[in-house]
Amino acid sequence: MIKINTRQKLLKATMELVNEFGLHNTPTSKIAKAAGFSEATIYKNFSSKDELIIEVYLEIKADLNQAFSVGVDYSIAFEERTKKALTNYLNYFLSHPDELMYFLQFSNSFYMNKVVHEMGKTKLEYVNQYITENIEKGYIKNMPFAFYEAFVNAPILEVARACHMGGLEISDELTEMVIANVIDIMLVDK
Repeated sequence: MIKINTRQKLLKATMELVNEFGLHNTPTSKIAKAAGFSEATIYKNFSSKDELIIEVYLEIKADLNQAFSVGVDYSIAFEERTKKALTNYLNYFLSHPDELMYFLQFSNSFYMNKVVHEMGKTKLEYVNQYITENIEKGYIKNMPFAFYEAFVNAPILEVARACHMGGLEISDELTEMVIANVIDIMLVDK
């Protein structure tokens, strides 16, 4: 049996409550109670509520980075390798609805400032390396990182959100179509 530590319990409770009540309607007293601790425990582990809120986001980014690379084989062609990585990305959010809802809410909040944005990028080490290497190899367009976020994140996040909200049923065909369109945006014109 895996023992979840205090910090992880606080992060999980924060994500669940923020998803239910919103970033501003989730006091630390509620978080502590849901995690089974006193409010003082939060401040023993985090300097502020803001740090706790940000840490949940950064944990999701780190998990996403790890998911992106699962089974990505560098011995296969770039396009097939990228399909696998992007499918991993979509599947992460399809199989983690709480993380998706938190990620979307956080990304559109005042918490997403330049400092936090840069901190989040450091959690995506594998993704950043993948993009950089493939720009250098001439496979994908050399665009500002923000463009990759817009052109890659937006379609994947919106498809995952629509699936969780009941407006879209995911299929292999739909997954392939979404990923193919994202890749078309990224690829260098030949």
